[in-house]
Order: sequence, then structure tokens, then C-alpha cells
Amino acid sequence: LALNKNDISSSIPFIEEITSKLPIHGCFVAQALSADKEMRFIRHHCLHQSVSSTVASFEGYVWKCLQKALSLRGPLLVFPVADMQTYEPLSGLNNFATRDPSLPSKGFINCLTSAGGTAPSTWDDNKAIYAVQGKNETKPALRDVLLMKPGSTVNDVFLTLKNKNVLEGEFVRAEAASKLGEKPKLVSKLDIVGTENRILRIMTTKR
Repeated sequence: LALNKNDISSSIPFIEEITSKLPIHGCFVAQALSADKEMRFIRHHCLHQSVSSTVASFEGYVWKCLQKALSLRGPLLVFPVADMQTYEPLSGLNNFATRDPSLPSKGFINCLTSAGGTAPSTWDDNKAIYAVQGKNETKPALRDVLLMKPGSTVNDVFLTLKNKNVLEGEFVRAEAASKLGEKPKLVSKLDIVGTENRILRIMTTKR
């Protein structure tokens, strides 16, 4: 656990409240780290610059804290699709795939391609805009991905998509697979989502 500003006296009761509710598996004691020491720590690891021995004494705590936090639970990636044969995307996610402010700009895409990478699947290089494929054009497989919390269920994925106005109606059933080409299987809305069912097609009532 990393608690910023924990060396301020007014933060003590809040820290005690937080730490009292934490699980007991491997939490580290909070360490005070001033803004100056924090920036020197970052420079040391990001820019490979030297730091003083005073800052080095804090590195072990911060580094262990970060390593422990990352090792506890990895991210959970879920791929919602409209078809389990073609793995084409849900039409309700088209707006996110073409208009979301997080999408890389034209300049960023030029940097990506210059470095040997590829542009996002919805980028039209000729028109220099984001656009979805036409009705009779092949849709990219697994275009969209949701980052879910570890322990999330199929129903949590459904509710996430519904809250984004991607799906409407009530949950009917769902089928899932772990990889491309695998025969899909029916899954319960209470099933925990993991690598074995990360490709999901959720069917709902029409309304």
C-alpha cells in the first residue's frame, strides 16, 4: 500500500482506518515520501540518474510496494463480440471505437507506423479519420476489449455494457470461448470471467 502525504499529522486517523480494513496478505507499512524524493526516485528508475543515499533508503519500500501490488492480481481482459464465428464487434461500441477522446491522433498514428506498429483497426488512412467498416465489409475480429476487475462475473460484463448503452434489455444467455476458433460454450451469468471464457457473446431481450 502506498499512501501519499502519510507523514502529515492530520492523515494519521485516516491511515489507521484504511489499514485496519486491508487483507493481511503482504501489505507493506506506509512510508513517507516527499515530492522531491519521489521525483528523484522516478528519475533514477526512468532516466537512470543517480540518487542520494537518503532517497535510496526509501526505494526499497516503494519498489516492494509496487511489485507486491502488481503481483497480487493481474488485469482481466474481456472481448465482447456480436458473433462467435466471425468475432465481429458489437455495433453499440462503434462510437467508442471511432469518437472516444482516448483514441490516438493522426500524429500519434504516424509515430506508431514509423516505429513498425500499426494503426487502430478503425483508422481510415485515406480519409485520416476513424470510421467503421460498411455493412458488407469484413469486420475486425476482437476489435474491442474491456478491462474488468479480477473476480468479475459474466453478469458484471453485461452490466458494464448495459451502462455504456451498448446492450439493452435483460440478460438472456451468454456463450464464451478462450481463443479464436474454439467451439463456444454456454456460460452462467454468475460464472467468474477468466482466460477460459474471455471472449463473450451476451444475448438480451429485445426492447
